[in-house]
Amino acid sequence: MNALTNFANALLRPLAARYRANVGASLSQYGLRYEDCLIEHPKVLEAIDLSDKEVLVGRTRRVKRAMDLSFKKKELGDYRPDLVEANDPFKDEIRTLVKKIEDREEEREMINKGW
Repeated sequence: MNALTNFANALLRPLAARYRANVGASLSQYGLRYEDCLIEHPKVLEAIDLSDKEVLVGRTRRVKRAMDLSFKKKELGDYRPDLVEANDPFKDEIRTLVKKIEDREEEREMINKGW
């Protein structure tokens, strides 16, 4: 079974890298980050609330700008090519907080079960 898993990983790794590059390029067209597109379930919403004000303001501005560009059928590069190059679509600001919240919830469940 381990050999099959290694084979599958070796086969999927290049495809995953290509998919990640395509997603990153699509997000960069509108100046978005991957975290801006996360489904807002309670843990993500809590992480957004706990994050710094700059993170929340930046996220809000990116989403509004992306909606505006989409409505106008334009891309960010048409207006601000410097932002396209500076944008890191996979920058981690919220996902680390989501992971901490998930760990906290798991610990809470273990304590309540009497671990």
